[in-house]
Amino acid sequence: MSDLLLEVTDAEFRYAKGAPPAAHHITLAVRAGDSLGIVGESGSGKTTIGRGLVGSLHPSAGAVLVQGRPWKSIRRRDPVRRVVQMVFQDPYASLNPMLSAVGTVAEVVRVWDGLAARPAVARAEEILAEVGLTGEVITRRPAGLSGGQRQRVGIARALACGPQVLVADEPTSALDVSVQANVLNLLLDLRESRGLALVLISHDLSVVDYLTERAMVMYRGEVVESGPTGSLLSDPQHPYTRELIDSIPGRSALPPAA
Repeated sequence: MSDLLLEVTDAEFRYAKGAPPAAHHITLAVRAGDSLGIVGESGSGKTTIGRGLVGSLHPSAGAVLVQGRPWKSIRRRDPVRRVVQMVFQDPYASLNPMLSAVGTVAEVVRVWDGLAARPAVARAEEILAEVGLTGEVITRRPAGLSGGQRQRVGIARALACGPQVLVADEPTSALDVSVQANVLNLLLDLRESRGLALVLISHDLSVVDYLTERAMVMYRGEVVESGPTGSLLSDPQHPYTRELIDSIPGRSALPPAA
């Protein structure tokens, strides 16, 4: 279908030849406007899948296709690379410490859109305003920004490519609780205003419930359950999914499966 942006078919991912697979038997599809959550504890393979989705880790078996093309065939400056962009877990580590917020975004605009310096800065200012950053704060380097502001810069940098899919890897786990909701709401607003597809990677099923319509649960490198997010929460079929739900703060434990 023409709206199929990402497709993973029975993929296996390894970090070294001969090493055990970090994730295997992975099949999923992301279409325009979709919202998919990938949830599991540390080491479950969810971040590995995220790396596969953005082309930084190629499958050792199976396939990952972007608009019908395998990532391996997509060169660095190929426009298809713009289709899928990542928002990283640690906004401080993922930003260039020597560039200001506006410089970070303007650099992407210059590379992908071929704009001269002044128009690139003007465009960068527009994108930063879209994520809630204006005024003198955009002239600061990462060390002078709060965690939430850094993550907004990271989101703006991803948006500067004009993506159709955002892969957000634990986008709030490095942030103070007080600003996590603001970033989640920003992602929700951007998905609606830009018509973005969102793939959210998280250990927190409550976050996945808030932002996504479909979810897949990872355990030891495999998908143990998938379906509409609401159904997973209300009627989980796998014991591990039940454990994740029971760990949500303030949520009563589910009764034992019949």
